[in-house]
Amino acid sequence: MRHLAVAAALGLCAAMWAAPAGAVSPSPYDMTYRVRSDTPVRSGMSSGASVKGTLKAGTKGIVLRWCRPEIPFAEWQFGSRSVKRKLLDERWCEIQSGTLIGNVDGKALRPD
Repeated sequence: MRHLAVAAALGLCAAMWAAPAGAVSPSPYDMTYRVRSDTPVRSGMSSGASVKGTLKAGTKGIVLRWCRPEIPFAEWQFGSRSVKRKLLDERWCEIQSGTLIGNVDGKALRPD
């Protein structure tokens, strides 16, 4: 019994050391998004690529798989809302919404 108490105390200490010193927002890939308006989901990262489907305005729970160019994590985590908006506005991103996987202009996305 005593060994369990020591192990639990050591686990708590390790968890305290692993915790970040300051609060940061999750990475852009660890959160979900919604679309700001009806948004075509395309087969490629351009407005000329074929449309695979459309997400209706307000669709929630969209997962960001990756973006081009890649989103710089430090700018995202420590950036203001306007910095995050600018980062999304400058990119095309591959997303997943249910079974639909494709590409959208980052301007269409808003963090949930």
